[in-house]
Amino acid sequence: MNKDEMAEILFDLRKTLKASDDLEHHQKQVMEALADEIERKITAPEANMSGDQYLLTKLKDAAKEFEADHPKLTAVVGRLSDLLARMGI
Repeated sequence: MNKDEMAEILFDLRKTLKASDDLEHHQKQVMEALADEIERKITAPEANMSGDQYLLTKLKDAAKEFEADHPKLTAVVGRLSDLLARMGI
């Protein structure tokens, strides 16, 4: 797993969420919680994300939801989804 790339994408995600003033509060909370969960998993000593398909599903669902109104957020979520997919999730 490329932890540096994952950390960079998570940083970009959080930065984009903060800059998205027109994003609903609930949407921000969901995405921040998802980013926190992914970060906890990659920083854990065992750092094993196998079996976490639901994370990829959540990210893909979020990308669909944001696609029309939040292209920057959609791009970051897409990068994160791609990385998780490359990791075999």
